[in-house]
Amino acid sequence: MSMYRSYFLKNQFWAKKGNEKDEKLEGEKVFIKHDSEIGGIYAIININDRKGVKIIVNGEEHWFNNFDKLDSFLSRLKQTEGDFMKILRRKNLSKKLRTLDI
Repeated sequence: MSMYRSYFLKNQFWAKKGNEKDEKLEGEKVFIKHDSEIGGIYAIININDRKGVKIIVNGEEHWFNNFDKLDSFLSRLKQTEGDFMKILRRKNLSKKLRTLDI
């Protein structure tokens, strides 16, 4: 649990308010990150029966109980979205340039 917590805090995730002291969470700790290109990324650490982390991004859930796979997934997610946004920006810029009177 603390390894995941440290990892998320180090990677600009924020602990949900009341995470540390709310007893009603029943073994879940929630961390949130907002990326300008990806949007919201939610990490839910389960510390009860099924140890691991559930990542929710773009409405899809991904389950990890292997730290290396989690790290790899988040790295690929950032890279993929970065490439996608570059393509969109290039298309928009190209479209605008074609409308200029030069």
